[in-house]
Amino acid sequence: MRTSTRLGVLAALGAALMVFASGCASRAPSPPKVPASDRPRSSDRPASAEKPGWIEEGVASWYGGNDGFEGKPTASGEIYDSSRLTAAHRILPLGTILDVTSVENDRTVRVRINDRGPFVKGRIIDLSRAAARELGILGAGTGTVRLSIVRAGVERAPASPSGTWTVQVGSFAERSRAERHAERVRATGRTVYLEPYQGLSRVKVGSFATRRQAEDALASLEQQGFEGIVAPGADVRVSGSRD
Repeated sequence: MRTSTRLGVLAALGAALMVFASGCASRAPSPPKVPASDRPRSSDRPASAEKPGWIEEGVASWYGGNDGFEGKPTASGEIYDSSRLTAAHRILPLGTILDVTSVENDRTVRVRINDRGPFVKGRIIDLSRAAARELGILGAGTGTVRLSIVRAGVERAPASPSGTWTVQVGSFAERSRAERHAERVRATGRTVYLEPYQGLSRVKVGSFATRRQAEDALASLEQQGFEGIVAPGADVRVSGSRD
């Protein structure tokens, strides 16, 4: 091959490489989505850490049909009304305003966090009936959504008047369902009891002398397929407990 021909080929290859590099630079890879199970727990960050722009993606469910929660108090103390645009989240501060977008149909609804949950593995938010209707997931019961914070709530770190801590792994309007769930958790060898709360039955594990111990227990329970939140312990062990 003559020298002039070789130079022409090299020049063409160089131009092609420059075009390829330019194309790659214009399409910077988007940051990977972090699975909900791999995100820090509430104990690993301050309650007000989440800011506008934070995004979480996962499965949403809804509550407030014939499950007995209508008219019962939420974690915020507010009475649950399924016709309002509210939701439950395990970590986000109460009062946080979220945009919830369906990944499947691109509908969006704005909700306010006023409750804790869901306590089902793999789900990241429990919507009110009205919010679920807006997203079109009433019939299916669940749907994949993307959460985006509009305004972060401000929530003081909880204190424990009793000095002890527990892990709440469920809250049920029907006591029989609470008892069945408690039996599943007891099968892990832990101390579980039911705590009545204004018509609801909360399933709790513990108690623990320190919040750190409760957080470690929650991490272990999560590895075994349960979901929960760390909560202050009761002053007196309530009826229905069993070691």
